[in-house]
Amino acid sequence: MFLRKAVSVFFVVLYVVVGVPLWYKLTNIYRAPLPTSYIESLHEDAFQDVHVVIPVYIKSETYKFPDVHDAVQVQVNYLLNSREHDIDWSLQVLPYDEGVVGEAMKRGDDFHVVSLVLDTLSGFLPAYDSKEITVLYDDEAVATNDLPFFVAQTLVEHVFTIEWEKFSNYKSKKQNSMAVSYTPDIHLSISLLNGGGYPVEWEVEKTLKNFFTPFREFISPLVNFTVDTSIIYHNDLNLHALNNSDNVTWTELSHTIDLSDLSSMNYYKEFTTLNLAMVFPDPANAPEGLNFIHGKKKDNIVYDWSSFLVPQWGVLVINKHPLTSDSVISESYLEPVMFQFVADLTRLIGLTSENDELNTPYITIDSFKRLMTLQNIEKSVETLWSLVKLITSFQEMAVPQEVMGNVTQALDLRLEIIELLNNPDKGGDFVWNSALAKSNELVRLTELAFFHGEMVQQNFMPLKHKVSVYLPLFGPLSIVIFMGFVYVIREGRTINDATEEEEIVEETENEKVKENVDITEQ
Repeated sequence: MFLRKAVSVFFVVLYVVVGVPLWYKLTNIYRAPLPTSYIESLHEDAFQDVHVVIPVYIKSETYKFPDVHDAVQVQVNYLLNSREHDIDWSLQVLPYDEGVVGEAMKRGDDFHVVSLVLDTLSGFLPAYDSKEITVLYDDEAVATNDLPFFVAQTLVEHVFTIEWEKFSNYKSKKQNSMAVSYTPDIHLSISLLNGGGYPVEWEVEKTLKNFFTPFREFISPLVNFTVDTSIIYHNDLNLHALNNSDNVTWTELSHTIDLSDLSSMNYYKEFTTLNLAMVFPDPANAPEGLNFIHGKKKDNIVYDWSSFLVPQWGVLVINKHPLTSDSVISESYLEPVMFQFVADLTRLIGLTSENDELNTPYITIDSFKRLMTLQNIEKSVETLWSLVKLITSFQEMAVPQEVMGNVTQALDLRLEIIELLNNPDKGGDFVWNSALAKSNELVRLTELAFFHGEMVQQNFMPLKHKVSVYLPLFGPLSIVIFMGFVYVIREGRTINDATEEEEIVEETENEKVKENVDITEQ
């Protein structure tokens, strides 16, 4: 009987102490520990440890000013401190060192350089093909000591106007309705829409090679463009419906044409796609051409087309006359179209605003790199904060080890970017290109963590659901074990009671026998 009790107790102990905890452990989800407190602090201020430092070198060929860089630095600091900035930044004004700057430029690493040139008038001339600024000054500016302030004003309010404006009002920035969201990879879809069915050829490959490829290489540190071309027949976007109008704006066009068909015809691996559509009307519906398109001729070349900038979509070029049989669209026709497209493309990617032109492309792109780097940092922090809110709201959601690895790698990469931005000894093209590339990778890592398969599917099971699922197994098993244990205990008590009764009866009979023997002896 003792052995049966010991076995029943062993099973109960094994079930409670080992079985239930082991089941809970094996069915419990893994939640990798994320640095939620650190991410929350970054969410409160994404640029808490950012102080962008931009080195600027000053050289003078006429007069040798040994301390002009120090005087300009004082004036630059005065101007920067006169306005509150949402993002801390400063200019590091340094004397021009041919050994450092010159050798770096020979390697293709370009820096901001201010060349002081004596002239009869004062002013500044930005270079078109570099980041050098020529500041013109006269002898009076030297005598009155106005040159340092003039140089500082040129740098802060003109050369770095993007930083001056954007970093001061970064938190209240307005969404650009014209430009697409920044992404390092953009696909360009160039289409020729022929309203008729006549065969047509176009010298688009030669035009792209000679005209667009240089721009594509120039903009490559910011955006990697991939391009495809296509010809679509029997489609003029129903433009003949507007032929009674004398002048048509994009607002009127948007109520008549549908560009979604062009956007959905193909699938591209890039997340963002911009379009250039050149449309020729259907000769059956508009044999005399489109009345609302007013063109001109020059050197026997027809320029009968109008360009419309479509927000966040691309450029629509509408030609006045339909194509004839066996038409060839030459490079001389495509070049001005491509020139207009490139100008509009800078607005579509946010490089220039509505009325701006890319007058200083190298300086503008350099500032745009820094701005996009900071936007990527902010975007990645918001993605990490969304991840923290998600796992906090669902306490029983799985957090895989891969997510923890991506988050840790992203936070380490963020610190590397901050070090590049804050280092006053760096600041050439190589540094800003590296910072932008790292920030693009930072965004990719944070999105990879947030959109992890187990996170997207929200694979988690609350405890009450888990118990209800396993209850058909644990219910009968628990009843069998505990009822068996109770039965053994009760059985043992019954046997003990029976034994005691037998002992009492036996003692009673023994006493009676003993009494009978005593009576007989008497």
